[in-house]
Amino acid sequence: MRWPYPAKRVAILGLGRTGRALVRVLSSFGLSLFLSEKRMLSEEEKGFLFRYRVRWEEGGHSEAPLECELIIPSPGVPPHEPVLREAVRRGIPVISELEVAWRLARPSFVIAVTGTNGKSTATALVGRILAAAGRRPVVAGNIGAPAIATAAEAEGRPWVLEVSSYQLEWTERFRPEVAVFLNFAPDHLDHHGTLGAYFAAKARVFRRQRCEDIAVLSRELLSTLAPRARVLLYDEIALPFGWGGGLPEHLVLDLKAAFAAASALFPELTSTPPPFAAIAPALRQPHRMEYVGEIRGIPFVNDSKATNAHATAAALRSVPEKCVLLLGGRHKGGGYEVLAPLLREKVRLCILFGEARGFFAALLSRWGIPFEAASTPEECLKKGFQAARPGDWVLLSPACASFDQFENYAHRGRAFREAFGRVSRMLR
Repeated sequence: MRWPYPAKRVAILGLGRTGRALVRVLSSFGLSLFLSEKRMLSEEEKGFLFRYRVRWEEGGHSEAPLECELIIPSPGVPPHEPVLREAVRRGIPVISELEVAWRLARPSFVIAVTGTNGKSTATALVGRILAAAGRRPVVAGNIGAPAIATAAEAEGRPWVLEVSSYQLEWTERFRPEVAVFLNFAPDHLDHHGTLGAYFAAKARVFRRQRCEDIAVLSRELLSTLAPRARVLLYDEIALPFGWGGGLPEHLVLDLKAAFAAASALFPELTSTPPPFAAIAPALRQPHRMEYVGEIRGIPFVNDSKATNAHATAAALRSVPEKCVLLLGGRHKGGGYEVLAPLLREKVRLCILFGEARGFFAALLSRWGIPFEAASTPEECLKKGFQAARPGDWVLLSPACASFDQFENYAHRGRAFREAFGRVSRMLR
């Protein structure tokens, strides 16, 4: 791989998973790297930066990144961050890790999957379909390793990427041969500021496509988008015989989108699809409607990946009878109205936790939904068990980001799983 930019002094904002991957890859090009982190760094993180000879600052983004020739913000650094606004004003290029990775990599083609909900499932399904067909895909992005970490591995192979609005908003030339836009609902308003800005960031997945490329989307989204590429309406295609029986509607749609994307590049899949048994494991994503266990016949289900209201709505629709819903975290500014009828129909009690407890207490009071508050995962689960009746679930489906208390939704899910172990030993 060759460094595709004239810039030699590069600033990276944020030392999470993406920031670390950027440091590892970019250090091999002999660049002068500067890392700016808003929080305080741990000793381990400082040691990591020292090993790669990266200069750094902690406790906030100063103007130091503006002394560099290129700035790469990690996903989650909002566009309204003052240092990014000033960089744009001064004409300093700001690009995403996704853009850098795409310019470095030499895959056979790129399939990029975005949307408000179902991205990870659809991306994993595309990977499974291609793998079962013997195509040796590399699957990366939001779903696992950052794209930049797999750029070398993807050479000459299909590169299947889950891409978020955070990653797309700073892209310039990123051009997937197949772009999938699953769905759209209010989310991430705390980051993008407005629903329009969020939608525009998502729509950038189609921005650089050409007439020979493929845009996979729904009939509903086609009413608001006009891709240059050839349009394929995934919600109107037929699945191969034996695929998807008994799945809830949202998973059927994810499966259709994945099959549409894969078969658009490999038409032979429509006549000789792989067996569904080879694809089905991708439908079971960690922290997505994951059965944790039972206490005295009450099932506990981990849906920590539900970080917005529409994901929680999908979870509630799949509850067979009633549930006690664990709801909370850091709310994203809107879109919760979709939950009101489902809460009345499906939820016996809401247990509120995290930073958004007060927000949800006011909202549920207006809607007449019963609730209690809890401070820890153990307290949430204990109260959930005490309120549940035979046939009920205790469902963690927070409808919020996790960053008030946890590193990410996976960390939150693990914390609740571990708490379940402690609570179950106590109550059995």
